[in-house]
Amino acid sequence: MPTADRPICSSVSEASGEPLRATASRYRFWLLVEQPGPWGHDALAESGLPTEIGVALREAGRRLGLRVLLVKRRDRSLVPRRCYLAYTGSRERRVRYLDVDEPADVLELDLPDLVRRRFEGVGTAVDEPLYLVCTHGKHDPCCARRGAPLFRAIEHVGTAWECTHVGGDRFAGNLVCFPHGMYFGRVPAAEAPRVVAAYADGRVALQHYRGRSAFSPPVQAAEQEVRSRLGIEGVDDLELRGHRRLAGRRHRVEFAGADGARHMVEVRVLDMPPRLLTCKADRLHAPRDFEASLVG
Repeated sequence: MPTADRPICSSVSEASGEPLRATASRYRFWLLVEQPGPWGHDALAESGLPTEIGVALREAGRRLGLRVLLVKRRDRSLVPRRCYLAYTGSRERRVRYLDVDEPADVLELDLPDLVRRRFEGVGTAVDEPLYLVCTHGKHDPCCARRGAPLFRAIEHVGTAWECTHVGGDRFAGNLVCFPHGMYFGRVPAAEAPRVVAAYADGRVALQHYRGRSAFSPPVQAAEQEVRSRLGIEGVDDLELRGHRRLAGRRHRVEFAGADGARHMVEVRVLDMPPRLLTCKADRLHAPRDFEASLVG
C-alpha cells in the first residue's frame, strides 16, 4: 500500500493503545552537532554537511557506540557551531559542550579517548537540563507533524534544541531530557511545558514516560512498574541494583529506593501483532510489550 494511502504511524500506535513503556532507544554516549536544516532522511549524509564529514561522523558513531545527532535552533547564527558530548549512564552522567568553527573540527577530537573517559574534562560543563525534540520530518512525517509544535512550545528554554531521529517515530512528539537520557513520547504542545518543568524540578512526568536510555527494555519496563505502582516520581529516587535473565523470556530486576527500600520486579517479554511501525515502512514487524509485576 502506498505510504500516502495509509494512516500516519503515530495515530495508528496511539489508537491501538500501544504502550509507551520500555521504548527508549538504548544509548549512553551522545554526540550532538549543530547543523541547520533541512535534513534529509539520512541526515548525516543528506544535509548541509559535506557528505564525507557526515559519513565519517556516522562511522565514528557506529564504531564507538555513539548516538550522533544533528541539532539546530533557528535563532542562532551559524558560526561558531555548538557541539554537545553527553554520557547518560545509570549512575554517572554528564553533559559537556564546546564550540567549533566547522563540523570537520569534531573529527579532530580524539573521540575514542573521550569515550573512554566518558567525556570527563572536555569542553565546558552544562549545569542545567538539556532538551532534544525530534523534528526530523524527512525521516518520518510524524516527527515534523507532532515534533515541531512540541519544540515551539518549549523553544524559549535556551537549552532546548530540534534534533534528528531519536528512535520511535510512532511515539511522536518525542522529547529526550539530559543528563539522564530520559525519553518522553506522545507529548502534545500543550503538555510540553509541564513535562519540561517537571524534569527541571527533578520529577518524571509518568504519563508520557518512555524510559531511560541507560537501561535495556526489560529494565525500563521494571523501572516504570515500580514508579507507576508506588507513585515514585523523583528522577533520582530509584537506583538499579541488579538484572538477571531467566528462562522463557523473563527477567528479574531489582531497584533500591531513595528510602533504602528494595523493589524486585519480574518482567516477561511479549510480542504484539505485526504491523507497519513507521510511516515509510514496507515490512511488518512485531513490536514488543512487557508484563511486569512487583514480587517479594
